[in-house]
Amino acid sequence: MTNFLFDLISNLVLLAIVLSACHLCNRFVPGAALNGAHIFVAMISAALLLDAALTFLVFADAQSRYGKFSTPAAFFERASAYVLAAIAALASRYVARRARATKTNNNTLVIRTSPYSESQLPM
Repeated sequence: MTNFLFDLISNLVLLAIVLSACHLCNRFVPGAALNGAHIFVAMISAALLLDAALTFLVFADAQSRYGKFSTPAAFFERASAYVLAAIAALASRYVARRARATKTNNNTLVIRTSPYSESQLPM
């Protein structure tokens, strides 16, 4: 259980670092549109694949040396920490988008310019 909590906390710290780095990059680089949650999910997916390869290919050959890391139970414990961190990343993205959508005002000013077109300006 302590390994699961350590894995989960380390993944959430990595999530905070990736989100902060993407936010700073979006803020200071003109034209950048990095999505930190999607980048984090891609990183977690790659880490999960590499962890599976290490667990079932590398560590499985050296049971005496890496016994507690090569068990399927240890892998599924780490994999569940990866999945929970990815769900947290996507949930935070969803909540942020919903908060931003409710913060913007849906009232628009319609300017009649001609009978065929209407210009709409946000208020």
